[in-house]
Amino acid sequence: MTEELALEQQLEEAQYREIFDAAPIPRLITDASGSVIEANKAAAELFGAAGQSLRGRQLSSFVSAEDQAEFTQQLVEAKTGPPRIWRASLRPAGREPFRAELHVVASARDDGLLHWALSDLTEHLSLQGELRLLASELELRVQERTREVDAERARLAAVIEQIPAGLMIVGTDGKIAMANAEARRLLGREVAAIVGIPPGKHERTELERKDGSIAVIDVNVAPITGAEGAGAVYLFHDVSEREQREQVERQFVTNAAHQLQSPLAGILSAIEVLQAGAKDGPEREIFLGHIERESIRLARLTRALLILARAQTGFEAPKDEVVAVRPLLAEIAASLRPATGVDVEVECSSELAVITNRELMEQALVNVAENAAKYTMHGRIVLEGRADGEVAEFVVSDTGPGIPTEEQPHVVERFYRVDGNGAEGFGLGFAIVRSALEALDGELEFESHEGVGTAVRMRVPRAISLVET
Repeated sequence: MTEELALEQQLEEAQYREIFDAAPIPRLITDASGSVIEANKAAAELFGAAGQSLRGRQLSSFVSAEDQAEFTQQLVEAKTGPPRIWRASLRPAGREPFRAELHVVASARDDGLLHWALSDLTEHLSLQGELRLLASELELRVQERTREVDAERARLAAVIEQIPAGLMIVGTDGKIAMANAEARRLLGREVAAIVGIPPGKHERTELERKDGSIAVIDVNVAPITGAEGAGAVYLFHDVSEREQREQVERQFVTNAAHQLQSPLAGILSAIEVLQAGAKDGPEREIFLGHIERESIRLARLTRALLILARAQTGFEAPKDEVVAVRPLLAEIAASLRPATGVDVEVECSSELAVITNRELMEQALVNVAENAAKYTMHGRIVLEGRADGEVAEFVVSDTGPGIPTEEQPHVVERFYRVDGNGAEGFGLGFAIVRSALEALDGELEFESHEGVGTAVRMRVPRAISLVET
């Protein structure tokens, strides 16, 4: 019976050793101090050893210096405690160091032995590293794309907010999903009037502003279709100023045609009278003077319109010449026909000159001076020329009624006339002055006080002296 038990134990031990040695997982048996007693083939390959050459080696000799303390602690706790699992760097002979996972448990036979199972984490960690790298790259790409999308959205929002046209998006429920600054400014509480226009339409509507004035709005509506249903985008412009300007220009054409008819009719009538026999009579000079005045009026109007058009379109570059200032001012002063009792004075050094285009400069001065003569009923008109460094400054001042404060910003606009001044004209005077000075690289300033008078300053570059010093 004893021999049979011994034989059975030998067979079990042989089977155990065969299974132990053939196990694909590196297995070790050590004593309590960590000295190797048994090692299977997988363990020998893991450590780069042949056969049972690991026997007698301290397992700690393969552990890296930075993991020695933890290895010792785990070894002590494994003798009496539960199974231990941790990671350490191993440095076997004949191969590169690697990271391993160590499993150790005390023997169930209470023989003081420790059973070890080791796992090479090189491939596992490499895969984890690649996965982390891929995850990191993916996260960076997602963040980068998110930033790009946010930047694009911000740019689009900024563009939409800053465009001069009103832009509004309305959802299927009729509620406003988005409206830019211009839309909010234009619409105010009148949103319903715009939203009521069906998609695919182009209409012009009128809205009442907060100040009670009427705004003319040009509206284009386009449908929006998508997965969430249909909506509409509204694009609209405030054409109030353009409508007003076009109306003013239409009035100008009508008024100009009427004004042209009057001098033309006067000229034709005078010519008919002269041809009928008055050319040899005492009234000859009266009719010739009438023809001259009406002709001058026609020429001035025509020249004013042409100069305004040429200066604004840049059709013809101004040709410069040396212009003596005092003779020019004196000539303009002599051509004025002020009210009775109004003095016209010229204040300018005879040495002052300017390199400029005489026609444009003269036209600017004539318009300002004639405007002063038209409105000044008493006092005086002064045409002054002086040099301010290399700038020639022309000042035309009068003692007329002055320009109302609310009208002053508009006097340089084409066809604008101050209401209730009682004087004839086309509202072109200061517009021509401004355009002429722009063509001469000059500046226009004016100061006016009601009941006191007006001073108009024109500054142009390249003042010179006619007397060498």
